[in-house]
Amino acid sequence: MKIVFMGSPEFACPTLEKLANSNNEIIGIYTKAPKNSGRGMKEVKSAIHKLAQKFSLNIFVPKKLKDPDALNQFRELSPDIAIVAAYGLIIPKEFLEIPKFGFINIHPSDLPRWRGAAPIQRTIMAGDNKTAICIMRMDEGLDTGDVILRKKFILDNTLTAKELHDKCSKLCADMILEALKLFETNKVIYRKQDSKGITYAEKISSQEELLDFNLTAVEVNNVIRALSPKPGAYFIYNNEIIKIICATTEENNEKHEPGTVIDNNLSIACKDSILKPTLLQRQGRKMIYTDAFLRGFNIPIGTLLNS
Repeated sequence: MKIVFMGSPEFACPTLEKLANSNNEIIGIYTKAPKNSGRGMKEVKSAIHKLAQKFSLNIFVPKKLKDPDALNQFRELSPDIAIVAAYGLIIPKEFLEIPKFGFINIHPSDLPRWRGAAPIQRTIMAGDNKTAICIMRMDEGLDTGDVILRKKFILDNTLTAKELHDKCSKLCADMILEALKLFETNKVIYRKQDSKGITYAEKISSQEELLDFNLTAVEVNNVIRALSPKPGAYFIYNNEIIKIICATTEENNEKHEPGTVIDNNLSIACKDSILKPTLLQRQGRKMIYTDAFLRGFNIPIGTLLNS
């Protein structure tokens, strides 16, 4: 198989590594263009860009794919199939029609649940107890294509976004080789997505990072897990942003105003019960456990956070 691979972040790296070490031929890598950032405005390449260089692969970094030159360049590659994993650019219809077997996309959710940009975070934020990896044939819609492979699995209610990201990333790498074998042996079965149960995984907004203690403790902890470790969910105390990286919940029969610190261990009252932070981070500081945090940064009992 002559493959064009399109991806950018670390999520896509295990899949590219598997493909590069397989018997398939990677004829081109498409990834986001490098950006200048930091104090010295140094050029920063995507994780896929760096990995592709390691394997001496042919790299393309178009800023947009609607450019006629980009289309002609892709057509000249004449791939058998194109594989997309968190690329970051919309694929125009003209591109979709070029490869012999079309485009296939890796999506870390149980489609049609959580179509869109942030499926991992939304899965955890919603408190879902199961999810899936789907490999689908791309069409013009937003994650609406027919599913080729689906691997379901149960979610632990302590899993963070980073942990689920890493799990999905590794599963995708194994599944993509399985999908390619189906194409090679003409055994692909395209299954249309269910018309029921459609939800959309919108990008995480900065407003969602501020914790709302009027929610139940489990709901608050779901937000913490969904945003851990980055960008991180936070509360405000004395005009300072303090991130909660990990927490647990505990039942409590006493009534307190949501957002109130109720003991010397920084237990926080929520709508129905108690949130107990276990790992915290001040701005510009390292993550530390709550007992160490409180030794150098006291938050008195009775404090109303975010006020």
